[in-house]
Amino acid sequence: MAEAPSVRPARVLFVDHTPVIGGAELVLATHIESLDRSRFEPLVACTDTVPMLIERYRHAGADVHVLPMPRLRRVSLSMPFELLRAARRLRQLARAQRIDLVVANTSRAAYLASIALFGTRLPLLWWVRDFLFGRAVFRALSWRAKRVICVSHSIRAYYDARSSRRFDVVYVGSSLDEQLASVTTPLVRAERERWGFGQDDIVVGFMGRLVDDKGPEDVLDAVVEAHALDPRIKLLIVGSGRGQTGDVEDRLHQQVRGRNLDFVVLAGFQRNEALYYRLFDVFVLATRTPEPYATSVVQAMLAECPVVATATGGTPELVRDGVTGLLVPPRAPGALAAAILRVARDSSLRRQLVSRGRAEVAANNREEVVTAQVEAIYDQVLAASQR
Repeated sequence: MAEAPSVRPARVLFVDHTPVIGGAELVLATHIESLDRSRFEPLVACTDTVPMLIERYRHAGADVHVLPMPRLRRVSLSMPFELLRAARRLRQLARAQRIDLVVANTSRAAYLASIALFGTRLPLLWWVRDFLFGRAVFRALSWRAKRVICVSHSIRAYYDARSSRRFDVVYVGSSLDEQLASVTTPLVRAERERWGFGQDDIVVGFMGRLVDDKGPEDVLDAVVEAHALDPRIKLLIVGSGRGQTGDVEDRLHQQVRGRNLDFVVLAGFQRNEALYYRLFDVFVLATRTPEPYATSVVQAMLAECPVVATATGGTPELVRDGVTGLLVPPRAPGALAAAILRVARDSSLRRQLVSRGRAEVAANNREEVVTAQVEAIYDQVLAASQR
């Protein structure tokens, strides 16, 4: 009896257009790493702006193709022509690599991919992780996408897509559990000592890009206020803003030096995220503008760290006030300080937030759960394209 012909995995081209490494890029790399290789073969098209990101995608197992792509926020007479050239290169790449499905990661990639695939039958899926689309542009281009994955109900509502069957909500996933398994108590203790924190100190943690809209200066002001009332409370800021729009990293260093804030440490970029989430006693998300759905909050909850967050965008879908975390208004350091003090002083509240937060993300945000949901959408789009 003849053997059935083998079916090759679907070749999926992920398009990523970014000048920095942010949560969307790290989440995409984790997704690529988790894909079922018997069903999907991942490729990535991105710029060479961030070599570390190329390395991360390759480490995840993707075949990476570097393409020049214009910065869409830069206004110039040449930008439309650069965009069209980039779209032509992307179209040629998709044809040469015999791509079965194109997935655009974030809004700028969606602009480019929609133009590149215009007039072709190649299915396109948008992964909408931000509020950066102009709504008129969204309506003008979204028809080209066979499916649109939104990372929160807040994003779906923002683009007024609640009634469309083409739009799915799939929350952000994380594989941090795998890294947490290697984080031992001695490692955490040694890292705390490295930065000058004692056993009885309450370390408030911020991890993310040091740019204005992420609110690191609000966190600094909040911890200064909280520290005045409880000297055990100290601050560890992990991340960088170098070369990014709204960079406040130098300003933070100047404030720490100028105000003689010896209880504040700026640690710069750190690769071992799991270690730092375990090191933090309280994690703070202080985003000033609508946050699509914070990966950092998911990871803090997985690491069993209580969360205080600003109530913007999709954050309240994950942080339910008084249940899985505490919510405060954005741009309100005083309210942030009060919430930090409340968590620091109430051990019963801390245990409740940790237990319920961990249960929430374990059920909905583990990478294997999220990847299975997304793979099912890929299967549906591919099946529909073959009819």
